[in-house]
Amino acid sequence: MADDGMLMNFELGGGPLKPQVKFKGGSWRDRKRAEKSAKLGSRPAAAARGPDDEQRSAKRQKIDGFGSGRRAEGELPHRSDLARKKTADHGAPGQKKHAGPPGNRQVVSRLFSFNPEQKTTFEEEEEWKEPEATNAPLLTVANFGSLTISSRLVETLAKMNLERPTAIQQKVIPHMLSNSSDAFVQAETGSGKTFSYLLPILHRVLLLSGGGEKIHRDSGVFAIIVSPTRELAKQTHTVLEQLIRPFPWLVSTAITGGESKKAEKARLRKGINFLVATPGRLADHIDNTKALNLGTVRWLILDEGDRLMDLGFEEDLKKAIEALKQVEVSNTLASGISLEPLPDRRVTVLCSATMKLNVQKLGEMSLADATFLAVEKGAETVDEQAVHKAPAQLHQSHIIVPAKLRLVTLMAYLKSVFSRRGHTMKAIIFMSCAHTVDFHYELLKIPENAEASQPPSKDAPSKDTPSKDTPSKDTPSKSAQSKDSENVSKTVAKAAYITSAASPEVVLHRMHGSLSQPVRTATLKSFSACKSPSLLITTDVSSRGLDIPSVDLVIEYDPAFSFDDHIHRIGRTARAGRSGDATIFLLPGAEEGYIELLKASGSPSSLSYESVLQKGLMTKLEFPVETTAKPQDGQTYHDKAETLQLHLEQRLLIDNKRLEMARNGFKSHIRAYATHTKEERVHFDITQLHLGHVAKAFGLRDPPGGIGSGIERKAQKGKKEHWRTVKGGKKDDDSDDDGAAKLDQKPARDALMRKSKMLMSGASEFNIG
Repeated sequence: MADDGMLMNFELGGGPLKPQVKFKGGSWRDRKRAEKSAKLGSRPAAAARGPDDEQRSAKRQKIDGFGSGRRAEGELPHRSDLARKKTADHGAPGQKKHAGPPGNRQVVSRLFSFNPEQKTTFEEEEEWKEPEATNAPLLTVANFGSLTISSRLVETLAKMNLERPTAIQQKVIPHMLSNSSDAFVQAETGSGKTFSYLLPILHRVLLLSGGGEKIHRDSGVFAIIVSPTRELAKQTHTVLEQLIRPFPWLVSTAITGGESKKAEKARLRKGINFLVATPGRLADHIDNTKALNLGTVRWLILDEGDRLMDLGFEEDLKKAIEALKQVEVSNTLASGISLEPLPDRRVTVLCSATMKLNVQKLGEMSLADATFLAVEKGAETVDEQAVHKAPAQLHQSHIIVPAKLRLVTLMAYLKSVFSRRGHTMKAIIFMSCAHTVDFHYELLKIPENAEASQPPSKDAPSKDTPSKDTPSKDTPSKSAQSKDSENVSKTVAKAAYITSAASPEVVLHRMHGSLSQPVRTATLKSFSACKSPSLLITTDVSSRGLDIPSVDLVIEYDPAFSFDDHIHRIGRTARAGRSGDATIFLLPGAEEGYIELLKASGSPSSLSYESVLQKGLMTKLEFPVETTAKPQDGQTYHDKAETLQLHLEQRLLIDNKRLEMARNGFKSHIRAYATHTKEERVHFDITQLHLGHVAKAFGLRDPPGGIGSGIERKAQKGKKEHWRTVKGGKKDDDSDDDGAAKLDQKPARDALMRKSKMLMSGASEFNIG
C-alpha cells in the first residue's frame, strides 16, 4: 500500500489514561446526568452541581451500596433498588421529615395540614338526657294475658323475660285474633313486630288442639313467613322455636339459600306446621317440591317489605302469591279435624317501616282491603315524618372528619369507647362493601404470629371445649362445636390497637354477604353469645331485623346508601326500650348537608374529631407489629396520631397480603360511593373526593389505579363460568334427584338485567354484600 504522506502525532501527556466508562441501569435521566458529570471530570464535583443536583446527589449517595451485592463501576442503582430505598427511608412526595435521633430519620404523614375546612358551625349543646323510650313495653298494660292469648304462651314469654306488650303489639295482636282481614303493619325498629304476628298465629293454631284431638307435624303448613335475608329468616325461626318449645306436636323449619335443598325437601315431606323462608328458595320449592301442600296455609307474612323489593325479589314474591291464590282453602284436615278456629280465608300481613313506591306496589300485589296498623293514634294514613323516626332513647351524634384522618380517628374513637369498663359491651361498625370490611378486620386484629406468642385467655373458648357463653342446657355436641369453631376461625379474632386497661380483650367479628351461609350463621351466633367486649364489622347484610342482645353502639363509618337504610342500621341498638348510641362519620364539605336529614330522625349532637383524638390517644399506644415508627413519651395527641398513621403505612409496606386488601378496599369504597340514591347524591358527590386523602384512610401513600376495572373483570369471569356450566354440564351444589328445574338461560339473563337496573337506582350490590 502506498504511503499517502500523512503524519499523525498523538500526545498522550504525562498522566495515566482514564478508561471510558459505560453507564448501565437507572433511568435515562440518571444515565445522562452521570455521563455529563464524567465529562466534567476536570471540574470539582461540587462546582459542577447546582443546589437541586446537590440534594439529588446526596440522595444517590445514600442509595449506593443498598441491596444485595456490589455494583460495578459506572453502574447506576436500578429502579427497584431506588424504590426499596425509598420505602426503607419512608419517603413520599408531599411528606415532611421528622427530626429525630441521628441515623433514625423517618417521614411523618401530614395529617393535620391541607385538609378541607368544616363549613358548618355547631353551637355548644347541653348534655344529652335520655327521654322516655318510645318502643318500650307499655306500663299501662298488666301483661300479655290482658290481650287474651293462651296462658301457656304467656308463661313462655315470661321465661323469655317478656311481660308486657309494646304499643305495636297491643294494636296488631287483638286485630289478628279477632279478624280475618289483611293488614299493613308499620312501626319503628326494635318495637317487637315479630312477636306481634307470631303470637296470634300460634294462639289460633293451638285452639285446634282444644278438643282433645291434637294436630301433628303432618297436619299441614298453617303459616308461611317470608324474610328478605338468610340472617333474618334464621332469627325469626329461632324466636318461633322458643315459642313452640312447650308444644312438641308443633314443628317449624327454615328454608334459605345456601343450604341443602335435598335436606329441606326431606323435612317438608316429613311434615311441618310453620315455614320461614327466603323468597328465592320458597319459589323454588313451590315449583319443584310436590310435598309442599299449600291448601292449609292461612297466613302469609311478608316481613321487611321494603327490603324484599329493594333486593329484587318481586318476581319470586309474585310467584308465591299467585300460587297461593290458585290453591283452594281447605276447611278440614285429612284426619277430619275442623279448621274452623283459623281464619276463613288466607290472611296476608305486610310489615314495613316505610311506604315507598315499591312497597305500595307489593301491597297492591298481595293485600286486599287491608287494615293499616301503626302506633300513631287516630291516623289511618301514613305519616312520612313518623316513618323516619328513630327511637327517642337513641342518642345520635356525628363526627366531621377529614378523609386523611378517618382511620386514626376511628381507632381513637373505638379505644375511648372500650376504655370505660362495662359501658360498651357490643358495638357494630357498618361499612359500604365486603372488601372494606375485610381490610379493617385484618388490620385491627392481632396478627397470627403475634397471637400465637400470647398466652391463651382464660375466657377464650377452645376448639374442643364448650364455651362459657353458651347455656349448659343448650350446649351443642362436640362435633357441632368443632364445626362452629372451624366456621369462625377466619371471622372471629382478638383485637389490637383498640384495647385498654378497662377492656384488655376485645373480640372482633366480621360479616358480609360474600361469606358462606354456615360461616355467617356461626359468626352471628358467636357475636350474640360473646361475654367479652366485642365489635362486629359488617355491611348492610346486618342492618335489617336482626335482634342482637345488648348492642350499645352503632357506628356508621360509611354513610348508608339511603336514609331508610340509615334508620335500620341505627335500629340495631336502643331496642325494646333499652338505651343506645349511634355515631356517623362524615367528610367536610358536601356531606355536612346530610346532617339536615339526620335531624328528621332525632336531634343529633356534634362530636369534634379533635376531642375524639385527644380522648382516645391519651393512653399509651401499643402496636402488635414492630416498625420504625414507635410512640414516644411526652408526645402530643397530634404527634401520636401521625405516629399511628406512619406505623400503619409502614406495616402495609412490609405485608403484601394486607397491602393488597387495602388497595381492593379503596377501589370498592370508591365504587360504592357512587351508588347513593339519586335524591341524596347531592351530599355524596364523588367528584369532590380527594383520592389521595381517601387513600390515607386505607393506610396507602398513593391511590391505586384500576378503580373501574374490577366490575368488567368479574363480568368476563362470570360469562366464562356460565359457558363452562352450560357446555360441560356442571352440577349445582344444591341440586338433587327430585326433578330440579332445567337451566333456563333467558329467565336467568332477565333476572340479572333487573337486578342490574336496581343497582343503578341505589339498591346496590354493596348493600347486599
